[in-house]
Amino acid sequence: MSARRQALLRPPRGGAPYIGMLSGVLIVVAAFLPWYATNLGPPFAPESVAGWEASNLAKASVFMGAIVAVASAAAALEASGGLRLDPSFGDAVAWVVIGASVIAAILVGYRLLVLPEPSEFLSREIGVYLAAAGAVGGILSGLALVATRD
Repeated sequence: MSARRQALLRPPRGGAPYIGMLSGVLIVVAAFLPWYATNLGPPFAPESVAGWEASNLAKASVFMGAIVAVASAAAALEASGGLRLDPSFGDAVAWVVIGASVIAAILVGYRLLVLPEPSEFLSREIGVYLAAAGAVGGILSGLALVATRD
């Protein structure tokens, strides 16, 4: 097996890029899961609604999650030797992970705290909590990427 192929197959020193990719994917997937359920139930309203349908902020969080996943994938490829990045560009990739994750955390956090109208008839569902966990995971992953840069 060639040295380049061995470098590609060898995992990076830390798992931060992989946690970042997982966090980004979690944010994207969570936007399509139920975020809110009505307390009224059928036949008055649908039982639950996905974040994608409930809020434009969830749609923006999908974009941020995709950025986190792609930037983390670039960091993972660089760490495994499959991609050569200029050191300053590698640092920028790590900061992009942090920035996109923070924006996703703000967007999801707002929708976690402030329910859409009529809020007195809604309760939170698993999707909004998973999106929030993905955003926090992305922030922690980005911080680990910055801390472990050479």
